[in-house]
Order: sequence, then C-alpha cells, then structure tokens
Amino acid sequence: MTDAAAPATPAAPATLPARTLQRILAVRIVLVCLAASVGLTAYVGTIYFLDVPELRQRTLALVAETVVDALARGKDPGAWPPFRAHPDAYGARVFDRRSVENRKLVTEINPQVLPPLHAPGSAASEYDITEGLVALPAGSAPGAPDRWIYTDHFDVAGHSYWVQTAMIGDPTWVWWGIMEKEMRDHVMVPLLFLMPALMLAILLTIRRSLEPLTRVSRRAASLTRAIESGTTPAPLPVERLPAEVRDLVVAVNGMSASLEQLFRRHKQFASDVAHELRTPLAVMLLETGRLPPSPERETIAGEVQDLIRIVNQLLRLAQAEDAMLRERAPLDIVPAVRKVCEEMADRAMASRQTIEFDAPEFPVTVFGHPTLIEIAVTNVLDNAIRLSPKGSVIAVSVGSGGEVTVDDSGPGIPDAHKARIFERYWRGDAPRSPRGNAGGSGIGLDLVSRIVRLHDGAARVEDRPGGSGARFVLRFGPPDRPAVARAARLRRLRSPASA
Repeated sequence: MTDAAAPATPAAPATLPARTLQRILAVRIVLVCLAASVGLTAYVGTIYFLDVPELRQRTLALVAETVVDALARGKDPGAWPPFRAHPDAYGARVFDRRSVENRKLVTEINPQVLPPLHAPGSAASEYDITEGLVALPAGSAPGAPDRWIYTDHFDVAGHSYWVQTAMIGDPTWVWWGIMEKEMRDHVMVPLLFLMPALMLAILLTIRRSLEPLTRVSRRAASLTRAIESGTTPAPLPVERLPAEVRDLVVAVNGMSASLEQLFRRHKQFASDVAHELRTPLAVMLLETGRLPPSPERETIAGEVQDLIRIVNQLLRLAQAEDAMLRERAPLDIVPAVRKVCEEMADRAMASRQTIEFDAPEFPVTVFGHPTLIEIAVTNVLDNAIRLSPKGSVIAVSVGSGGEVTVDDSGPGIPDAHKARIFERYWRGDAPRSPRGNAGGSGIGLDLVSRIVRLHDGAARVEDRPGGSGARFVLRFGPPDRPAVARAARLRRLRSPASA
C-alpha cells in the first residue's frame, strides 16, 4: 500500500450520554408538581391558621369529642393530659339533655376555665348553653387572651348530653392535630391521587407531541450514515412539525443538499484527475525505460511508479465511493482475501518475501462489496511488501468474527502516530522502504479506513506481537451470525472428538 505512515481518525473524547428532551421535561414537570403541592399545602395551611374562630371551634369540637369518647368507654374525661397539664387553659362540662332550665350537671373539669353556672330555674346567660362557639374576654387586663366556649350535644350509649368545652390559649397546640387532619384529608390525600394522574397525562401529551421530533432525530442520524456510505441523503421530513422546528429542519435539508453536491464534485474531480494523469505517467515510464542504464534512470523510474501508484489510489478512491452507491450483499471474505494474497505473491517473491495465509475452514460472512474489500486488503498488503525487508514473512489471517489481520516486519508505527495513521493526506515521518522508495501519499490508509467504515467496521494499527513491525487489523462487521453458527456446528461435527 502507499502509506506506511498514513493516518487514523482521532478517537472522539468520551462523553456522558445526553439526556433526552422527554426526560428533561419529565423531570421538570415532576419538580413543578412537587413545588405546586408544597405551595398548595402552605396556602391551605395559612388559610386555616389565619381563620382563628374556625380553628378554635374545630379545636374545641375535638376536645368535646375526646370527652364524649371517654364517657362512652366508661373512663374519666378529666384524665386527658391537657386537662391535667394545663388546668387554667382547658375545661369541660357535661349536662344531661334536658331543658336549659332543668339541666343536670353530669361532670365538670377545671371549672375555673368555664363561665359560672346559674342556679337551676334562673335565666341562663347567653353563654351558658348556647350551641356553637362564643368568645368572651378571659380577663380585664389589656391584651388578655380570649376565652373560647363551644357547646354541642351528643348521643352517648343511648343518652343525650350537652358538652361544653372552654379554652384560654392553646399551650399544648391541640390545634396542630386539627391542622394535620385537615391537611391530610383535604390536601395530601387528594394530591396523592390527582398529581400522579396529572403528571401521567402531561407526560403522555408531551411524548405524543415529541413524536415528530423523534422521527426527525432518527432520520437525522441516517444523514451521517448516508454521507459515510456515499449515498444520497434523504431529506428530513417536515410534515406535522411546529413552525420553530420546521425552519431548523428546512435549513438542515438545505445544508445536506449542498454537502451532497460538494461531495459529488469532489468525487468527480478526483476521478477526472486520475484518468487524465494515467496516460502521461504511463508514457513517462515507457520513455524512462529507453534511457541508458544509470542510477538516475532508476530513481526517475521509481518516482514515476510512485506517482502511478498515487494516481491509481485516487482512481480507486473514486471507484470505491461509486461502489458505495451499489447495493451490497452477503459475501464470504475468505476467498476475497485469498485472491489478494495470490495476486500479490509475485511481488513478494520478487523481494524474496513470503506471504502466509490463514483462514477458517468455514465461511466468514459479512454484508459488503467484494471489490471494496479486495481494495482495502490490497492497500494494506502493498504497504507491508514495500516496507518489509527482504527474506521476511508477511502473515495474513482471517478471523471468525470478520477480522483481517496483516503482520509485517517493517519499521513499525510510532505510538505518537497511531492515532492519526488513517487520516487522509497525513504522512507524519513516513518511513522509506528498504529499497529506498519514499513513503506513502496519505491516501491509501484513508481509503482502507473508509472502506472498512462502509462495512460497519473499524481499522486499527498496533505493534506486531513478538517482534518488530506493525499489525493492521481490519474488522468488517457485523458478520452474519447465523452463518457463523452453522459453520461452527459443522466444524464440531467434523472434529475428531465428535467421531
């Protein structure tokens, strides 16, 4: 091949996988819903907290329910901890449900908190047994807390009672239990059902809305594959897209069309130049052969041969890009590689070199173009013959996974150059062959890499194991796995262990 030091495409830096727009929106929706839930909870809690009469009434109603529950269970209502811990803040009375004038006191807890009772038969005050909530000053001092009185009737174990509760302040924060229950029943429980349903509905709507973008994204990924394979890229669809995205897609389609025209002109130019140069170079080589033998004639002939080789590679590059447009089919790469080795054997023998070929006995099937595979292997093997010393062995092997390996005994590739060895026109410190010919033009290995990429594979160079030289590995893939599996079964049947 023409470039022992030609270049490899630098490896792309490792990047973290990009988050999808659907995932970004989903996370933001969840955060917004959580923030809305917290805000709604805070709002409702503030409304309850600021409505003092309502909060006091609910608190005293809870105290009354506690007293009734104790009576129903035959317990002492006065044993409730707030009654004992704060006798000046909480109190309660229970009357049987007779008329107000003929009422009978059943039990009384912390009477100092409650308003004074009138004697039976006397007129009742407005707060004596007035159903509902009443607020009275707890004292004459300015700023003294109000005394809140709440009266309601209950049926307990077949008896009817009036229960009157009173509270001055709320030192044990009984109201917090009321707030907790109200928030749980009227805010948290509804949110637990409504928010997931709302988020699911929004996410499904977003997913449906993003389907045109997803379709465009998949088609956009095919643009790179089309450019790599030399095929005409199909325009991205613009139907059912929002106006903002449609403008972007139209611009990308225009850029893709311009790139496609540029690539066509580039391929046509390379093909035209190669065709135009082949005839003059062939004439020059013929005329050089008529010169008297001399070192100068050999030098000129060698340089003309190098030019012919470069022109042939340019022509092969143009032919390869044209071949990309043709449909590829499953093929066994073993015969293709063997054919190249047989064709290059005469050149190797002229340099007293040996080509060793090793391949599996079963087919190694890939989807590709046989001519392109032959061109790629020919270029690598040509490099190996030019740069290996006389009497050396060049080993060519085909692996079962679709890899073609070429080991030479040349000067090898410095580590600093391996990252760029397959770049077009990059030569680095191109080594000269043992016969003094100049290094490559920086086209051949780029052509090899391009052909391998067309077959969904990759090319790499590494040091030859166990000695000086280089190892080029061309991985064509993915292979036809069913064919490999059938061949593996056939090989097991043929093995002595199965006999």
